[in-house]
Amino acid sequence: MEFVKNDLAYVPKDRLVFIAMHIPLPNVVNREELFRLIEDRPHTFSCSAHTHVQDHHFLDAKDGWNGKEPHHHLNHATVCGSWWEGALDERGIPHATMSDGAPNGFSIVEFEENRYKVSFRAASRPSSHQMNIWMPEEIASVDSGKTEITVNVYAGSTRSRVEMRVAESDWIAMANVADRDPYFVQLKEMELGPKPPTGMKLPNPSKTKHLWKATLPAYLPTGTHAVEVRATDMFGQVHFDRRILRVV
Repeated sequence: MEFVKNDLAYVPKDRLVFIAMHIPLPNVVNREELFRLIEDRPHTFSCSAHTHVQDHHFLDAKDGWNGKEPHHHLNHATVCGSWWEGALDERGIPHATMSDGAPNGFSIVEFEENRYKVSFRAASRPSSHQMNIWMPEEIASVDSGKTEITVNVYAGSTRSRVEMRVAESDWIAMANVADRDPYFVQLKEMELGPKPPTGMKLPNPSKTKHLWKATLPAYLPTGTHAVEVRATDMFGQVHFDRRILRVV
C-alpha cells in the first residue's frame, strides 16, 4: 500500500484512478487499506478476474467503503472461460461456457478524461452477441401467461435495464434476479446422460446477478411470434436479441 500511497500523491483528485488486480476486491482481506487511499476521490474504478465469472460490484458502507458514491468493481470474464472445459465444437475447441452461463471472452475498457466505458466481447462470436434468451420453442396458447422467459445479459449489472416484448407490443420491464442460468444447468445435466459430450466436465452452476425474468403475455394467438429483448447497461449501451416462439 505504501507504493499506491506514494503514486497517488502525484495524481490530481479530478483524474480517474483505475486499479487492476487478480483477486476480486470484495474478497481482499485488507481492502479497507486501499479504500482509505482512494475513497475521497470522485472518479475510481477497479477490475479483477480469478473467479471465471462476470460480476459487477458496487461497493458501499457495508463493504467498508466510505466514499460519497459506491465504488464500481468489475470481475470480468476470462479468455479461457471455464478453464477450457465443456463439449468440443466443430473446431475441436471446448465451448468453455462459464458457470454463470456467460461465454468465454474479454472486456474492452475505453477511457475519456475521467470517464470510462466497459464493453464485453464473447470469443468466436460477433460483437452483437451480448445475451442468451432461455425459453421454450413451442407452447400452447393457454400456457403463454404462465411461461417464463429468462435472459442472461453477460455483462449486465444491477444498474442495467432489461425489457422484453412480443410481436412489437409495448416493452415491459424484466425483473433482475440472482439465480443459476437454466441454460448452463442443462449443459451440466447433459454430462450425466447416456451419451455425455466429449470434453472435460464443466464446473457446477453458480448463482449470478446478471439474469432477468418475465412472463409472456397471456393468451397469445396461435402462430409464430418474435420475442425481443432490449438491454441497456450502466454506460447507456443498448443491445438487442430475439427468439422465435411457436404458439399452438
